[in-house]
Amino acid sequence: MKPPHTRRRTLLRQSLQLACGLATLTMGRSQAQAGAGGEALTIVLAPFLSPAALLSAYRPLREHLQQALGQPVAMLTAKDFRTLVDETRRQEHRVVQLPAHLARLAMLDWGWQMLAAPAVQITVVVGVKQTGPVQTAQDLRGRSVGMLDALSLTATAGRRWLELQGVAADVKIVAMPSVNSALFALDRDEIAAFVAADTQLLMLPDTTPRGDRVLARIGDIPGPVFLASPDMPAAERERLRQAMGSFTPDPSRPPGAPNSVMAPLPESRMKLLDGYAAIARQALATR
Repeated sequence: MKPPHTRRRTLLRQSLQLACGLATLTMGRSQAQAGAGGEALTIVLAPFLSPAALLSAYRPLREHLQQALGQPVAMLTAKDFRTLVDETRRQEHRVVQLPAHLARLAMLDWGWQMLAAPAVQITVVVGVKQTGPVQTAQDLRGRSVGMLDALSLTATAGRRWLELQGVAADVKIVAMPSVNSALFALDRDEIAAFVAADTQLLMLPDTTPRGDRVLARIGDIPGPVFLASPDMPAAERERLRQAMGSFTPDPSRPPGAPNSVMAPLPESRMKLLDGYAAIARQALATR
């Protein structure tokens, strides 16, 4: 397995340090192993939120895994979905989290093994400004819509919805680095709408402007999937799968991918993603 390109990722510090309301991020693995012996199990998260928001949302799961496995657990995030997919294809990590359709692609084409996915129901929504001019999909003509990277499952669903509404040719798609960024762009009128998962909107920091409303609910999707690298021994993979399966959601926190019962998705559910996986496969081959 090749060493990760640390210059292209942000290492998320294992303990959340709050000062003036800001989370502290750091580079390097030594901090990830502080206070615990042995080499950390590194898990690379899909970059659907800002690094600080991901750190806050996934801290309970990280701490649970650290206790259940009896070893330090480090969480990182890639700078974008394409970087994470490329690194997954090159097997640069032992455990990754990918949108479900990209997880399906990694399993079919590159031999990765499923660990677990959140059981929570996730719905893709189109959001617009509460006081804005967009009342229907037709009002999006000549306007901009913010989405995550085209490889994300929400963006794939969003583009398909625009096509079904007959407005895709008249809408400008703007790639957003995170859902947080989309809400700020909407607040500044840089975009007229955004596409995101409803559970992602529940995990936004308090500083995120929330003058939005739901224009349309466009479909249900599986949550992001944790995968083990092809060369992970079966016994270690099963141990990690059981540890994820024993995670108990916190009822005081919003439901979502980081705060849900975890279990492998059935093959029948994953097979429904083959069409989306084919779109991603073609996009990766032609870029």
